[in-house]
Amino acid sequence: MSEVIEETQAGTGHSKVVKVVGQAAGIGMSMMGSSMAHTEPHVDHGYAPARWAASAISVIGWLIGGIAFPFGLWALVVVGGVLQVVAIIVNLAMNAAGMGAKTNDRWAAAKADAKAARAAS
Repeated sequence: MSEVIEETQAGTGHSKVVKVVGQAAGIGMSMMGSSMAHTEPHVDHGYAPARWAASAISVIGWLIGGIAFPFGLWALVVVGGVLQVVAIIVNLAMNAAGMGAKTNDRWAAAKADAKAARAAS
């Protein structure tokens, strides 16, 4: 019985919706700097000021909106939502200013500089 089911399912594959959702998730993750989108080893471990700033703003917005929502404080809920958009803008601006995640080559150079500085002191 299981052989018949496997043969039947083998020809169908995933639905178009599942494929589109998977692609959209991958694109979104790569836009946010996820290591899932990279084929090279992941070495930065989130040490990027842009990520930290955006995450902090997003958490503050989530807390404001999440606490205000049950009490019907709609102005604060909107403020929480606006802070989510601000977090995205801050992340993009800080990435453009060079405070985002470094590429593996830049990390290797930064690590070598730090090692040389430690050896010199």
